[in-house]
Amino acid sequence: MFKSRPKLTDGKEKRAFAMKQYSAEDPNIPLKKDWSETWCTLPQPFDTVLNEVLNYEVRKDDVFVCTFIKCGTTWMQETAWLLLNNLDFEKSKQIAQTLRSPFIDFHGIIPTAPNPIEYSKTLSSPRLLKTHMPANLVPKQIWEQKTKVIYVARNCKDVVVSSYHFAKNLRLWSGDNIEDFVNDFINDDILYCNYWTHIIDFWKMRNEENIFFTTYEEMKRDLGSVVQRLCTFLGRPQLTAEELPKTLEYLSFGQMKVNDKTNITTALKEQITTAKEDFQFMRRGIVGSFKDELTPELQEKIDNWSKNYLAQHGLTEEDIFGKL
Repeated sequence: MFKSRPKLTDGKEKRAFAMKQYSAEDPNIPLKKDWSETWCTLPQPFDTVLNEVLNYEVRKDDVFVCTFIKCGTTWMQETAWLLLNNLDFEKSKQIAQTLRSPFIDFHGIIPTAPNPIEYSKTLSSPRLLKTHMPANLVPKQIWEQKTKVIYVARNCKDVVVSSYHFAKNLRLWSGDNIEDFVNDFINDDILYCNYWTHIIDFWKMRNEENIFFTTYEEMKRDLGSVVQRLCTFLGRPQLTAEELPKTLEYLSFGQMKVNDKTNITTALKEQITTAKEDFQFMRRGIVGSFKDELTPELQEKIDNWSKNYLAQHGLTEEDIFGKL
């Protein structure tokens, strides 16, 4: 069961569709807190989708990639899928990642899309599944069975920039400018917000046996080390001196951007017919894009919000992401 409440705006409507906030309690989550008051902003179609997600039947060898939006999800999905499938580069070039690793909550965002949950039941094990849900809205069996979860976090200002371009050009948000988007992001008017709650909850559970926690920044600094650590987590052999460089080259941003099986720009335009012509699923793929895309004033606004939020948990951004 879950509960919901209307998401009130400040008067100016900037959404492509009605949004609500959702929460659910789960006594099996290792982090003990009042989960009934941990809210997530989602489109109203989740009224009919969320129970399907929460009650999803999880197999014992499933692996979930869980992230807030625009945190390196696709990059990690491809990394984990290759490790789980014996570096089958040829298969990964032939079958779209969305079919190899379905996004189980996608039909809550785009109700006209094929049901990814039903499709996922046709896949052979081990399955690699994607979700953007916070800890209390993922399938409950994850916490009951201690299913493996790979979590990727990314620094707040880069997420704001990336999600702004993503939401605006897919017309999932219909505001006028990035200043409005920053305000909406801080006020939890954007899909899957609150950002910091999403990140902090998994960071606090990072030492649980079934959780692999990394950051986009760590993957950019030393992807090889992340890959080898992930091999251990997934129970796969360490990559050899011949395999590792080949894998890292395949997973480079340049290679993934020109690969239509990982860069789903065209597929999203086909599913979301309101998308703008210049929409790009993969844009820059760097750390620090905020430095030339956010004004100093907006950077300061986000920094102050983040600092105040993190202080409640005795944390700083550097604790999670290192120096940016």
